[in-house]
Amino acid sequence: MNNTNSTISAALQSPSAAGDTTDEPFVTAEQASTALNLPLYYFLDARKRAALGIPYYSISRLVRYRLRELHKWQVRYAAEQAALAANQAKAPVGGAHA
Repeated sequence: MNNTNSTISAALQSPSAAGDTTDEPFVTAEQASTALNLPLYYFLDARKRAALGIPYYSISRLVRYRLRELHKWQVRYAAEQAALAANQAKAPVGGAHA
């Protein structure tokens, strides 16, 4: 194995910024989309990723994901959306003169 491949391998196996020391492998956008049953463009489009707050890793020009982090994001995002829907349901309908 040459030095470049060992550097890439080390980068792929490095712990996340959150201090997670797991040896969980990185997955591609296609694998993440399939695993979470979400549209592929959520993972391919940088603006959509940013808007949704999807956790990802940028390695050179590659974008990779960790399934455990994606699952935590999905649970948190679903809870936020449920709370938002509940708040909108409580909002009064019409204005002051309705």
